[in-house]
Amino acid sequence: MKILLASAEVAPFAKVGGLADVAGSLPKALSDLGMDVRVIMPKYLMAAQRAPDLQCILESVPVYMPTYTSGCAVHMTHLPDSAVPVYMVEHHDYFDREGIYGPPGGAYADNVDRLAFFSRSVLATVQALDWHPEIIHLNDWHTALVAAYCKLRDLPYATVFTGHNLGVSYQGNFPQPSLSALGLDLGDARVQKVVHDGRLNLAAVGLVYADMINTVSPTYALELHEPAVSGELASLIAERGDDVWGILNGIDYEVWSPSSDGALASRFDADDMSGKAICKTDLQAEFGLPHDPEVPLIGMVTRLDAQKGLDLVADLVDELSGLQLVLLGTGDPHLEALLADAAARHGHIAVRLEFSDVLARKVYAGADMFLMPSSYEPCGLGQMIALAYGTIPIVRRTGGLADSIKSRGPRPNGFDFIDYSSAALKEALDRALRAYGDKPRWQKLVANAFASDFSWRTSAGRYRALYRAALDKLTATRNT
Repeated sequence: MKILLASAEVAPFAKVGGLADVAGSLPKALSDLGMDVRVIMPKYLMAAQRAPDLQCILESVPVYMPTYTSGCAVHMTHLPDSAVPVYMVEHHDYFDREGIYGPPGGAYADNVDRLAFFSRSVLATVQALDWHPEIIHLNDWHTALVAAYCKLRDLPYATVFTGHNLGVSYQGNFPQPSLSALGLDLGDARVQKVVHDGRLNLAAVGLVYADMINTVSPTYALELHEPAVSGELASLIAERGDDVWGILNGIDYEVWSPSSDGALASRFDADDMSGKAICKTDLQAEFGLPHDPEVPLIGMVTRLDAQKGLDLVADLVDELSGLQLVLLGTGDPHLEALLADAAARHGHIAVRLEFSDVLARKVYAGADMFLMPSSYEPCGLGQMIALAYGTIPIVRRTGGLADSIKSRGPRPNGFDFIDYSSAALKEALDRALRAYGDKPRWQKLVANAFASDFSWRTSAGRYRALYRAALDKLTATRNT
């Protein structure tokens, strides 16, 4: 099976969020299952800098937009430690910028044009290569137009659209541009489903035109039927019925392993935890907290966004005692100010308003617990990474957090709460702190954490089945 995965961001070349981690890890797992999988992304300035072996393979590929013709060059590298090719589309005006979607805290005014061009360039690159995929796997609204172009031009590629985050703020809503300028057929009845109140919804384009659809956890796939979660997309998701799957993301245990992580003050594993205590001391020093090997240390690595439950944390800061809390992240200026103020007032709370892969790894390894009180969470990777480092998650039971963290049963690996309230979060924290004081129980939780397996192999098998379903759907559609 030949797969082309198209994504606006791919780790380690360009990353804003978890989409990049998936786009950089899933293809390797698919390749391990024997699939011929390749990746395509824009050639941002940062991407070129992070791919020293980049080679130009197509110097001039014509890209025919409805109102103009441009061209792109295509460069190739590989995902690290793999033979998976990565194609990078070069267009100086659109992609030679410091940011992926915009400057810090903002968005480029021409994002819809940039990503429409990238979507067209995906198909132009396929036509120019001596390689033709059976499946084009699209990720979030950034590449959803590819599905429409394939259907409107009756191209022989099955399309899969993965919604990594279909929350109302992450659907690619734009003031309605000229639809004909984007290549959408105004005579196609499906177009009416992607325009609401004068705005184009690009995630809706993926839901309407793709052969098959999935999101990144079974629970989130169910939650998306609720308008409170997905807004105007809820009716489209219900309309697609069994075409919508939920496939839990995985993590790459070669990337996230405390036994080989070079960022850590000391390495460790499930059989020898002595290094984790050293990592805790290092984390306390890194964040300017008092050295205390016994105090429970809670970590957060997060985008500072209303989705992430930081309002609940802010409500509780004056009540938290008998613990230390470290938080690493950037985002909403209001939340940044709120959390910085909390750290200034409380000596047991430390905040770093930045993102650093090295610091993130230190938090995962050095913390005793990892907090994710999200209002919603399509999948979440932080809780899986924390488990890999023997750090116990405390999560709100939603989306992928509900699918990966179990507080009950024979092998609990964390703590959860249901109501989105500071009182419910406080009760979960109290349960976790009591368990931390019971060393035999805590050691069992840590052992269960290390034993939790969220490798990509299982998820890749589900994607293989999804691709087959998409091929069957395309065949049936073209034969009618």
